[in-house]
Amino acid sequence: MNVALFGRGPVAERCLKILEIMPVTIAPEHLATHADLWVSVHWPFIFSAHQLSIPKLGVVNVHNSYLPWNKGAHACTWAMIDQTPHGATMHWLDDGVDTGPILLQERVDVEPEDTAHTLYQRTADAEVRVFKLGMEMILAGNLRRIPQPAGGSIHRKRDFDRLVRAMTTSDCKVIRERA
Repeated sequence: MNVALFGRGPVAERCLKILEIMPVTIAPEHLATHADLWVSVHWPFIFSAHQLSIPKLGVVNVHNSYLPWNKGAHACTWAMIDQTPHGATMHWLDDGVDTGPILLQERVDVEPEDTAHTLYQRTADAEVRVFKLGMEMILAGNLRRIPQPAGGSIHRKRDFDRLVRAMTTSDCKVIRERA
């Protein structure tokens, strides 16, 4: 099987190391059009409908949330703020944002002492485990596609930016009032 990996950052690098010891051929990015499967790990771009139709088996994505909750950006932060279920999901991409059918998931509990950073680190470990198990399933011919349950939530980068601006503004107001 030819696999093209689209990813950035430490989680993608860890997944690439796992992929390198699997019985697959890793297609270089410029030959991705010939790959049987595309895998997205922390890829910051949305694939077009045309791109999604290129690989024979489809495109799977590793996402740091427990879909259908916290689709989109900054899933760890939103899991803490919204108090929603959290974890790692490997799912098939469709034309929505993190809306495709689920291949595999692992829950990650949000602990009282968690920060977005500590939760992200623990979730990264779960993402790598989900990637490994998900790839093993695919290589065994198990292309499971579980529809996502109704509901959930989605947050875009601009939602996080708005949250940060609001926090900064109120923090500055508190500082000014204390001065």
